[in-house]
Amino acid sequence: MGISDSKTAATSAGNSVKHIHHHAFACRDSEETRHFYEDILGMRLVTTVVMDDPFLQDGSQYCHTFYEMADGNALAFFEHTSLFKPEDFTARSGFHHHVALEVEGDEAVMRFKSKLDAAGIANMYMDHGVFHSLYFNDPNGLNLEFVTKAQGYDEFDRAARVSARSDLKRWLSERPSSSDSGAKSPRRT
Repeated sequence: MGISDSKTAATSAGNSVKHIHHHAFACRDSEETRHFYEDILGMRLVTTVVMDDPFLQDGSQYCHTFYEMADGNALAFFEHTSLFKPEDFTARSGFHHHVALEVEGDEAVMRFKSKLDAAGIANMYMDHGVFHSLYFNDPNGLNLEFVTKAQGYDEFDRAARVSARSDLKRWLSERPSSSDSGAKSPRRT
């Protein structure tokens, strides 16, 4: 049973949470994941980003891919060879399985941060360049992220859509194998 557009507009007028931006999961292999979501399901790979790991702080990186749905939202996947081995794919952190909810602007992110701080709920703000994020858990342990697009997002999005395939190809050719104990992930150039 759906809610009519007029009722939706009336009930959501004061709601800062716009929609699910992406739902993120860890993956064993970025190419295996790309093949499934893009070639089989028809969800276009729209962004591939290789990022420094903010938690290990040892030079490790991970590959983050986004597959677009018809409504513009995305399923996202992390390949993190320093944390996950394909043959033992049970360890996952909240950052590797979370629901990202888009809000409008840093002011909204900081307003939610203030509310979470006041309620004593642990949270962490991260500046990812063209996205700013606030990570936290709900009372049931669901890992959530409030995300907003920062300055430069539109240019990033246009470029990312053009380079997603080549960025993924570079990651696949340079990544260390999961059996390389302590090996550092490749640096993005």
